[in-house]
Amino acid sequence: MSQLSRFVVLLALTPLLARADVFNTYGYGPRATAMGGAMTAEASDYTAVFYNPALLVERKDVNFGFNFQFYKMVADVQSKDLAKPLDLSNATAPDSVGTSVGLLFPLGGKVKNHLALGLGVYLPTAVLLRVNAPSAQSPYWYRYHANPERLILHLGAGIKIVDWFKIGLGIQALADLIGSGANVSVDLFSRQVNGGDINAYLGTRVAPVFSIAVTPLKRLRLGVTFKWEMKLIYVIPAKVDLEGIATLAFTVNGVAHYTPHTLNFGAAFDATENLTFTLDGEWQNWSSAPSPYVGITIDLSGPTLDALGLGSALDVTSARQRPGFTDTLGVRAGAEYRLTERFAARLGAFLRPTPVPKQDTQGTNLMDNTALGITGGIGFNFADPLEIFAHPVQIDLAAQAQFILPREAKKEAVDSQPSYSYAANVYGVTAAIRYDF
Repeated sequence: MSQLSRFVVLLALTPLLARADVFNTYGYGPRATAMGGAMTAEASDYTAVFYNPALLVERKDVNFGFNFQFYKMVADVQSKDLAKPLDLSNATAPDSVGTSVGLLFPLGGKVKNHLALGLGVYLPTAVLLRVNAPSAQSPYWYRYHANPERLILHLGAGIKIVDWFKIGLGIQALADLIGSGANVSVDLFSRQVNGGDINAYLGTRVAPVFSIAVTPLKRLRLGVTFKWEMKLIYVIPAKVDLEGIATLAFTVNGVAHYTPHTLNFGAAFDATENLTFTLDGEWQNWSSAPSPYVGITIDLSGPTLDALGLGSALDVTSARQRPGFTDTLGVRAGAEYRLTERFAARLGAFLRPTPVPKQDTQGTNLMDNTALGITGGIGFNFADPLEIFAHPVQIDLAAQAQFILPREAKKEAVDSQPSYSYAANVYGVTAAIRYDF
């Protein structure tokens, strides 16, 4: 078979997986990361486009930032049956390396101090979009394997209604992988490929974001953000024409890079002029998650098979069922102490429950569990020694440790995998430079 036909068949047999996005998993920007991601009522720069677009209107100057992040997993996956081998090919998720940029732009004129726009973009270092494909028989880290490797785009607008009440509107964008067809014509008698073509494209998919910000007291701020579910939908039909014998037609379809409906609600309180505490709750509608595995429909037909009465006997449709995920309610907390106008110290923590049920069932091996996160960081600014910039340059640094609690998958003897235990730690650092024009 040609390289094209091999590619088509390989694609048809490859399961594709779904995961939450990198901002939800690791945070957007070092200040947010250092404060545990509890920023629904406190995001005060371009990162508000993700955490709460209503807060974009709080800043009066154009704000720009560039961020770099690196995260590494240290996993511990152990078979409970030494006599039965365990597939460890996906026991550790790959490193997550990427950069992000952000821009906050307050508008002037008649809407000055009443309307601001924001942009946030995440770019993975290696590829713009990866759809990873471990087998359902191979234990793999559901949240961490391909999740960070996707281009993320957030656009938003903050609107001040009155001084104490703002609203935010935004969109998050992702691409759909859509194919109009892959066709291969093969003459088995002469062992030649007579032709082939493939046509696929990335289509744009957007989901809305709605938010509000309320300041009931001078020292107290409240925020609520709702993000619509986000997903990459792939549909790839293909056909192999075995001339004079049969036609093999199949369609590969499913959902990848899934992020559920998410409701964030938070508060920020200035205990003193230099000390701020933040607290967030996060509800995610994981019970609506689609199957994380690929759907395949195979139709083998042709005059020879029809004459033998096998026209539909060899057709196959893969079983599709809900993964049995449950809704989750997590909590995040953070604190920032501004020692001087030039220097700030930050701490944070979070509890992120897992939506993934126990993987005792045969044919499913999604490794995930409740995660505890500890975060910290610093921020400092300084005058530009070259005097190129009029305002101080802001540098932010943060570190994060996620502890995925131990869990065990108890498999039946007929399962291809033995029972196994798993746990992991994920460590990371992030740094950013910000500037107000």
